[in-house]
Amino acid sequence: SSIINTIVMKLSLSLSATLLAALCGTPTTTVNALAGGFGASNKPTFVHTPDTSAPTEALIKFLKASGSKGLKNVEIGVHDETSVRGLFATKKIKKGQMICQIPSDCALALSDPAQKGEDVPTLAHAGANYLEMYANNAQAKKMWAPYLESLPQFGDTNFASTPDFFNDEELELLEFPRLIRQAKERKAAVKKVSEERGIDYDELQYATWLVSSRSFSITMAAADEDAGSIYTDDRGQVVTKSGDEKKISVLVPFIDMGNHNSDQPNVKMTLIDPEKDDAWFALEATRPIAAGKEVVLAYGSGVMSSAELFMNYGFVPSSNEIDRLMLKKESDETISSLDGWSTTLEEDKMMLGMAKDDPNLTKVLEFRIKLKESYGSDDKQD
Repeated sequence: SSIINTIVMKLSLSLSATLLAALCGTPTTTVNALAGGFGASNKPTFVHTPDTSAPTEALIKFLKASGSKGLKNVEIGVHDETSVRGLFATKKIKKGQMICQIPSDCALALSDPAQKGEDVPTLAHAGANYLEMYANNAQAKKMWAPYLESLPQFGDTNFASTPDFFNDEELELLEFPRLIRQAKERKAAVKKVSEERGIDYDELQYATWLVSSRSFSITMAAADEDAGSIYTDDRGQVVTKSGDEKKISVLVPFIDMGNHNSDQPNVKMTLIDPEKDDAWFALEATRPIAAGKEVVLAYGSGVMSSAELFMNYGFVPSSNEIDRLMLKKESDETISSLDGWSTTLEEDKMMLGMAKDDPNLTKVLEFRIKLKESYGSDDKQD
């Protein structure tokens, strides 16, 4: 197929003629797709290495000085198998326990609550606000340096590119209409905002990725009787009462280190005393957590498909029950059966094993494999 031919061309610089010949023939071996990038969490138990880097130590010192609580219950560490940074319990945690609490004064607002979200119609606008309010503001940059310097930088090991960083050829290899559309729309939004506000495109694209993958969108009721009621956001957690609402997107230090698990999260982010000036952002255990186990959230309250997780966070989860429900819906923006793809599951698995030196192509194939494995058992590919 044309998809195979395109992928073969991308791989040709690193594959031998023998491997290419095997690729064009009948697949005889398979390679399992691995979830990767920011947010990946594949096993319930594992060993991690505490992150004792200078930026992380500076962040912890900053948070302690700001009055954060419970930082001894959980630590920033690096998964020994995947090298993904995350949060890990240092002691046994009980269900319902507030594991750690970060003062609201430590959170970086990305929008004006008085405008109820109208100043951030797209993530690109939130990214521009981040640059203008913090990263490129000399006074704010100095004040928030311990946090800003702990954030992933473009191209480092903690950066997981989203599809809007792909070129046109790589986007078409995704084949999934909704994801391709969303990636192109984000590219267009970044281009438009960069021109309107005089920001370098690459700088804004990175900032947009940063707020997409790390920010929490909090909605609060504006009416006095409902003040402080919290709405479930597209990054997280709690529910609000109806009525007039204020929206604000925030970056929350330390808590934003938490990785994702689609099917078995063990914490949620919540707010304590949101109606007060000294409110707290907290991680609350939703089940018992053993010492040494990773502390994981369900991004999007557990209702995001792998397409949305890939688009917003840059990783493909190892499992996600939402995918099967998404694929059952008849829509021009999905692929309703295995026959709708241009390659078989086995072909994609074989190509994945040959694409490890191409990060974007690896992600493309991981995504295709994940969705193909989510179809019902009665939907076999001919």
